[in-house]
Amino acid sequence: MAFRLSKRIYKIAEKVSPGESAADIGTDHGYVPMLLVKNNISPSVIMSDISEGSLAKAKVTFKIAGLHAGDDCFRVGDGLSTIEPAEVDDIIIGGLGGITISGILAADPDKSMSYSKIIMQPRKHSGNLRYFLYTNGWDIVDEDLAPEGKFVCEIITAVPCCGEERREPPYPEDDIRWKYPPQLVSADRSLAEKRISWKISSLEEQIENLSRSRTDSTYLAERLSKDRQYLISLLSE
Repeated sequence: MAFRLSKRIYKIAEKVSPGESAADIGTDHGYVPMLLVKNNISPSVIMSDISEGSLAKAKVTFKIAGLHAGDDCFRVGDGLSTIEPAEVDDIIIGGLGGITISGILAADPDKSMSYSKIIMQPRKHSGNLRYFLYTNGWDIVDEDLAPEGKFVCEIITAVPCCGEERREPPYPEDDIRWKYPPQLVSADRSLAEKRISWKISSLEEQIENLSRSRTDSTYLAERLSKDRQYLISLLSE
């Protein structure tokens, strides 16, 4: 049976290098680990999820794919609680919010830092996640975009950085540059243009609504206009 997988799933799997072991947190159907085993990328995989019901879907995926995975490959638990420090090379966390992913990494910093890299696909709050990574000892080494239905999904790969664990951020957490860094454009220009153009339209609508407001919204309007100009500059590069 052939699986009809989204480009998001394939893109996440591509971030695991041949020979690297991986643990997929919140694995659901276990599609990424299935690709890693089927394509002989990872010598071992771990699929972790919050309930037996969720893991049952991953077991079905492996059975349909004709792949063998021992009982220890399927683990029930929250966050990184099911994975030992340095047990795998890569940790994959996809489909959760950026704030939730930050919380998983922050719950046990020493354990989080014991893995070679973290591959993350935040459903929302990607700016908050980038801010957390920067200020908590992580370097973002790759930014990728992949379509899934009508959405453009971000995939962030980070590694523990050398030097100071706590870095002073160059701008506040709510600055638009965390949400839309220049690297997004170089990751995939057509997808970045789609994502950024939508945001520009949204900002223009907000600015227009503020212009009709009876309250003084000068500060907010100026900030939104500044954000709009930044996004326009990204598309012009």
